[in-house]
Amino acid sequence: MERKQLTLEMNRKAETVWSTLGELYPKLVRFDQPKITLCGRLWRTGGKCAWEENHVILGFKFFAKYPGYMSRVILPHEIIHQAHYNLHGGIPPVKEWHKGLWAEIMVKYGLPADEFHNMEINRK
Repeated sequence: MERKQLTLEMNRKAETVWSTLGELYPKLVRFDQPKITLCGRLWRTGGKCAWEENHVILGFKFFAKYPGYMSRVILPHEIIHQAHYNLHGGIPPVKEWHKGLWAEIMVKYGLPADEFHNMEINRK
């Protein structure tokens, strides 16, 4: 699937994730869902959240090998970082990125609060 089409699909899935999070945490309805983009430069991490920009960046190269995991786990994982930022009122300390409220939101959403993934791709 080409990057543009996949980006549109991930933004649609993000809408569903954000809507579910809004039901779980009504305060989130005041915030826009994060923008989703795909980046070909990420090769060690499946995604990252730019909290202050309300932006989730996903590693495009991971989709070729792990499409289901990327949309089912990594996308919500990163969106939940944005939800954590919005609910917390700012960027949490680094040691809290995958603990506390973030972990609570992950579990309430229905995913394990895993900090890392075990996906691997070549750096080409």
